Amino acid sequence: MKNLKLRFALLILLTFVIIACQNDEKPVPVTKTSDAEITAIITEQVDSLYAVYERFEYDWIDFYADNYVAIYPDSPIQNLTKDSLITQWEQIYKKYDVQLIHRGRPTIIPSEDMAISYNTFNEIFINKESLDTIKNTGTYIINWKRQSDDSWKIVFETLQNH
Repeated sequence: MKNLKLRFALLILLTFVIIACQNDEKPVPVTKTSDAEITAIITEQVDSLYAVYERFEYDWIDFYADNYVAIYPDSPIQNLTKDSLITQWEQIYKKYDVQLIHRGRPTIIPSEDMAISYNTFNEIFINKESLDTIKNTGTYIINWKRQSDDSWKIVFETLQNH
């Protein structure tokens, strides 16, 4: 009986060791990035986003995470997807010609794997049928998050119209 208990205990111990060894994948240590490097990376991301946005195609949406959070004026907090963003802008581009008049240089608040950027913007929406113009100016605030592939994506956005 004592021999059976010992075998059973060894079997349980061996099972735990095998399971532990299978799950012993240690995460690859993330290289610490300095605040200055993060600021440079995010500034480049913002500049790249606006360079693509000014062409008024949909490529700028690639800067967003697949799922992100947004707070827009007079709207509740929304959990959105890149697909919903494409749908939203398809409607805008269908009705309006959009022109970015100016955007301010971004201010960056860096962290280890996240950063906030904010800048001013001045754009106009020209109705394709009536040619009426809507002026859209304000401050744009974005939260960038480092992804597992070391890229940076937008996970939160909000804006304040002036």
